[in-house]
Amino acid sequence: MKYEMRLKKLFHGVELKVEDLFLLESFQIETLQSRVPKKEFSAVLFANPIIKSFLINKHPPIAEYIKKVQDKYGPAKDEKELLVFSDRVIWEIAELIIYNKYPDVYDTRAIFQWSLKDITSVVSLKDKIIIDAGAGTGRVSFKAGKDADIVFAVEPCASLRNFIRKKAKENKITNLFVIDGFLNEIPLPNNFADVLITSNAIGWKLDDELKEVERVVKTGGYVIHLTCSQDTDDPLKHKLIKPELKYNFSEYKENKFTIRKYWKKIN
Repeated sequence: MKYEMRLKKLFHGVELKVEDLFLLESFQIETLQSRVPKKEFSAVLFANPIIKSFLINKHPPIAEYIKKVQDKYGPAKDEKELLVFSDRVIWEIAELIIYNKYPDVYDTRAIFQWSLKDITSVVSLKDKIIIDAGAGTGRVSFKAGKDADIVFAVEPCASLRNFIRKKAKENKITNLFVIDGFLNEIPLPNNFADVLITSNAIGWKLDDELKEVERVVKTGGYVIHLTCSQDTDDPLKHKLIKPELKYNFSEYKENKFTIRKYWKKIN
């Protein structure tokens, strides 16, 4: 399993169960067909028809994929196999569930803490309007807000939005505004922000996302995409460094991570 062991190590001590699939939002369910192991997923849904109904009602387009997987793989052969399969399904998408169930845990278990210098080395945030798109728990938003005039944290996951709002209120932060939205559907006007930042967020619907982030940034403003990975390669790199996209690129190593930065000035 690609992520199972990595996520179990990162979120050790966290209890997850099959019923936590009920916490998934529609846009998260959309990603299941590229994330969950197919045979195991089939077995879990055969054993839990109410979860199958929930997933389809929440995100109807998943129905065709579920039928295809169940027709091919069928149920588990016994209870022991079902337990193993259930564990694999849940932990392959553990971070999606933890976003919803334990946002505070997700915030404290971050694999990497972004440095504001990764952003301010490109452009000052002083007195500027900033968009943190795909804000997660708001780690970049809170750091940017110390210099910026206003920060808009755009995040599609309701529990993460609530987490940011609560943290901002507790810390009496008044220049941070949290809004529901996706990177390819940012609910803000054209030419709105001075700087837009993403951190390990871009790439689900890349072409649409790139158009949208440039739409909301003013002429003369900046778009900055940050990624952090233990992998030796970043699939985004081969797309974003294409000459026609006009992104600048840099990377550096910190401990076992590679931090990559893509940025451009909007003309």
